[in-house]
Amino acid sequence: MNAPAPSLSRRNLLAVAAAAAPASLALPAILRSRPAQAATDTNTSQAAVLRRQIGSIEVLALADGFGPIPAEVLVGMEAAPARAAAALAHKPFDPESITICINAYLVRTADRLIAVDAGAPGSMAPTLGAWGDSLTRAGIAAEDIDSLFLTHMHSDHVGGIAGPDGSRLLANAQLVAAEAEWRFTHDDAVLASIPDAFKGMFMFSRGQLAPYADGRRMLPMDRETEIAPGVTAVPLPGHTPGHMGLRVESDGEALLIWGDIVHAPAYQFSHPDWSVMFDADMQSAIETRRRVFDMVSADDLLVAGMHLDFPAFGYVERRGEGYRYLAAPPDLRA
Repeated sequence: MNAPAPSLSRRNLLAVAAAAAPASLALPAILRSRPAQAATDTNTSQAAVLRRQIGSIEVLALADGFGPIPAEVLVGMEAAPARAAAALAHKPFDPESITICINAYLVRTADRLIAVDAGAPGSMAPTLGAWGDSLTRAGIAAEDIDSLFLTHMHSDHVGGIAGPDGSRLLANAQLVAAEAEWRFTHDDAVLASIPDAFKGMFMFSRGQLAPYADGRRMLPMDRETEIAPGVTAVPLPGHTPGHMGLRVESDGEALLIWGDIVHAPAYQFSHPDWSVMFDADMQSAIETRRRVFDMVSADDLLVAGMHLDFPAFGYVERRGEGYRYLAAPPDLRA
């Protein structure tokens, strides 16, 4: 049976951040274990789907919902520049709290259906856990998904893949992820280094992954790897040891699904050096974020991300010493 599904906790997040070793910072520090709801719970009020075409490849954004995190998780944040950044992003400024979305994606090629992450467990917040219902709204049966690509293995990315009894919910999906991420998540030395109050979130991810261990496809972090025609895994280290993105290319169009490059869209585009407490390697995460911002802004590349505001497709523009995010217009071909 799986570990209980985790929930949001301001007090516990800040406590673990204050005393965290580098290893524990790589965990989803907004989580703690609580047997409140099953991992398969959904919040139908937050379910939503948006489709886009990337050439002949269809990409679907699936909403999982949203939830608050304390503003203290954003390392380097200062009130005056944060207020200005929020105004530039046309978002309200709250010095105490940051509301973040959680999203996932589906990539449909001529003969493949790839789930890219799978949202959070329903117990994390009352406004989260809608991934399963969004999948249904998209008209996708779970058994039709043939690949499960994980940008990384934090609990808010694996919530929909296994039931509370350890059952496999994506019956025909092969797990595809970075080998470094699998090793980290299953490293007992790392587990031992985490405060007891937070071991549950680590074990939750292990439990969700367990049904997919056999036949998994593990990718290297030293190069890009094509996982399907037009679909390439891209190493984006920093947030976790095996954090990856997914580049989709077809007929001269392209999209980068960048995972957790950004957690707080109101602030991190204007201030890419503001990191989050639960980045495994903050300096590496900052360097990766700046490198990706430079690339996608120079190339005018469409991006998608797990914590961008849903529907979470957009563009990045250079603005002075920082950047600005512009939501993409709807794709009327989809």
